[in-house]
Amino acid sequence: MSNLSVQIVPKVEELWCEARRLSGCGDERISCLEDIVNLSPSHARARALLGILLANRGGEENKRRALSLCRSAVELKPEDLPLRIALGRLADGEEKRGALHIALKFDPDNLEAMVLLITASQSFGAEEEDLYMRIKQKIEDSDVDYHYALGAYFRRKDVRKCRYHYERVVLKMDSAKSDPKGLCDKARFWLCTLGNEGNGENNDFGAGVVKRCPREYITSLYKSFAPTFDELLVDKLQYRTPALLRESVNSFFADSSSCANFLDLGCGTGLSGLSFRSLVSDGAFLGVDLSPEMLEKAKERECYTGLFCSDVENFVDEKPIQDSAPFSLIVSCDVFVYLGSLDVVFENVKSVKSADGIFAFSVELLDEGRPMDYLCMNVARFAHKKSYIENLARAVGFEVLAVRESVLRKNAGQDVAGLLVVLK
Repeated sequence: MSNLSVQIVPKVEELWCEARRLSGCGDERISCLEDIVNLSPSHARARALLGILLANRGGEENKRRALSLCRSAVELKPEDLPLRIALGRLADGEEKRGALHIALKFDPDNLEAMVLLITASQSFGAEEEDLYMRIKQKIEDSDVDYHYALGAYFRRKDVRKCRYHYERVVLKMDSAKSDPKGLCDKARFWLCTLGNEGNGENNDFGAGVVKRCPREYITSLYKSFAPTFDELLVDKLQYRTPALLRESVNSFFADSSSCANFLDLGCGTGLSGLSFRSLVSDGAFLGVDLSPEMLEKAKERECYTGLFCSDVENFVDEKPIQDSAPFSLIVSCDVFVYLGSLDVVFENVKSVKSADGIFAFSVELLDEGRPMDYLCMNVARFAHKKSYIENLARAVGFEVLAVRESVLRKNAGQDVAGLLVVLK
């Protein structure tokens, strides 16, 4: 062994111990693994772990490098079970299934490999049913990550199986001291969308307490929608909420350019910005949205003076928004369908709205005969009672200027009833 090797080996061992001691995907841990890979390119476990951490950070470049690292790790140690599973987590298609099939040859009862393999299946035939029965024999209530993954997989394939796994998540996590991934609330949300099919006991497992859609569901949804969003909404669903809401606020401004500063909550591709742009002559015209892809589309319209990627419950944390406040008009078109409870949003809007400013928004309408103030429907959107909106508005300190029922758009060929609300 050369003198250089004598120096490097202890350093690599020290770094590997440090990388295993650290947790999460932080810079320190990733830097530690980068050093190991640079000092010892044949350290397969370090390459695979670095790949997993980079993939968890997101982004196409990280994903490409992560996959390359896991492939090279498997080439270095082709019979290493954890490395095959790591590749199975990151790869797609036949490469993913191939890695997991090999992993199961090494360990036929490996639960992680089985769950990854079945959730990678496009169809569900006899082979998948056999694998699923093996999983059910091994899985326990403590394996909530696996239950959640299986619930997500069966969401469009088998309502009964989907419900079973999401209910296992709720049963376990509802009494847990912590739920860092928010799996309990997410599982409850998806249970709301299943209806009563396959649920003879009609137990909602607390689904009625769900207060919002999961953030990652919203970002994933609009990442796929962004390229064709305007065409889908306007042409196919006859979406006209921005124009209708503009009509509702027109009478509260003295002239066509009397709005000082404007804030668009959940601006999407900027359709609402186009409808309201003529109200603002030279003030701030800001948009907020949770989806980076939708914000890119809004930017192309050259309509806003500033765009910010933020949740509508956290937008007040953006310093440029704080600096531009107070706003004389704040609008939110077709956004509160992703929120049940509107308490936080109303309080935040109140904090940045001018004394005489207007807050205008739309909600989908929930029948007053329902026992709850808002409800997550089986289309994964919330509807709200008129009485809830009015009572909450007054409780927060708004004056209700107008509440008008209207058809907001189409869904499956049917009119979607909603409310156009104007508060002061």
